[in-house]
Amino acid sequence: MKLLVAIDFSDLANKIVAEAEKLAKNLTAKVFLLHVIPPPSPIIDAPPEIDALLPPEELLKNEGHPALFDLPESTKLIAIAAKLQESGIDTSVIIAQNDEVTAIIEESEKNGVDMIMLGSHGHGALFHLLIGSVSEGVIRRTTRPVIIVPSKQP
Repeated sequence: MKLLVAIDFSDLANKIVAEAEKLAKNLTAKVFLLHVIPPPSPIIDAPPEIDALLPPEELLKNEGHPALFDLPESTKLIAIAAKLQESGIDTSVIIAQNDEVTAIIEESEKNGVDMIMLGSHGHGALFHLLIGSVSEGVIRRTTRPVIIVPSKQP
């Protein structure tokens, strides 16, 4: 059994990790912790260097450029993975740069996962109409079962 767990480091992240840990222990599942870094916007985020527009795989190849695993998020993700590994769960870390839905779908396919787990922040209908929802996008595009961890308790 393989479980892809998407982590965004919001307030909900600890709850998602706790639920993933319970499920992984019960199913003897391997956990893939995924954090997605949105691609830079050429209009808003681009520093004066053109290299900022390189795809992440090129950044990883070029010396002198920060690799994805040098980012602060990677340290947090590795710490979460270490905690899961200490509790006996086989855990891998994935950092991807893409839009969230595409990255979750691509990594689930690439790693042959059986289930995807992610959180729902519980934004209102207007937010979903204007912005959309990562969990909704994943559910619409994947053929794998999706477990949604809600932000609010009933």
